[in-house]
Amino acid sequence: MAYHVHSDKPYFDLVIGDKTYSSWSMRAWLVAVQSGLPFKEINIKLDEKNTAAQIAKHTDSGKIPVLKQGKRVIWDSLAIAEYLNELSPEAKLWPEDAGTRALARSYAAEMHSGFQSLRSELSMDLKRTQPIRHMTEATARDIERLLKMWKDALKVSEGPFLFGDFCIADAFFAPVVMRLHHYGIKINDRMVKQYMKNIQDHHGVQFWVEDAKTEKSKPIQFK
Repeated sequence: MAYHVHSDKPYFDLVIGDKTYSSWSMRAWLVAVQSGLPFKEINIKLDEKNTAAQIAKHTDSGKIPVLKQGKRVIWDSLAIAEYLNELSPEAKLWPEDAGTRALARSYAAEMHSGFQSLRSELSMDLKRTQPIRHMTEATARDIERLLKMWKDALKVSEGPFLFGDFCIADAFFAPVVMRLHHYGIKINDRMVKQYMKNIQDHHGVQFWVEDAKTEKSKPIQFK
């Protein structure tokens, strides 16, 4: 377990897993960075003999990410994102317009609960360099749905992100952008390619990727 302090006066602790593989940790972490609030990052290796015991020190749920603020414990990436939105309203983690905000929440919720085949077959691996040779029809349908969602949003917002400024929905799709990149999925749509580049160029994503490069961890498959 390792610690990384983003401030000498952290406002909360964020417990996460391996940056190479843990997509749900990445989602919560990106929202935390975007919130602008100082926090302490607690890293737990997710494929060690003592992993469960280390996680149990922070939550009874048995899963990460976890946000800890004093005696308050918030688990699940979407719950953490919503809590950070309430803690830092000035960060505008959701779009200001009510209708756009509701749509952005729908996008994040579908990512949170859907795309099971994509998440299983193309599990996040930021060290992967080989393109996928074969994918199931279910995964291909997931990718088709995903790309349509992105195109529909970008046609309205015109970028640079799904709903204009970077928001929680973008944080939730960021690990999928990395999956498509590392598995060599061909993207033809100009707007989608630019969106993926904008995600990869986001300062939080770049920090995460750089940290992942320094990790020494065994391959793990997470959804």
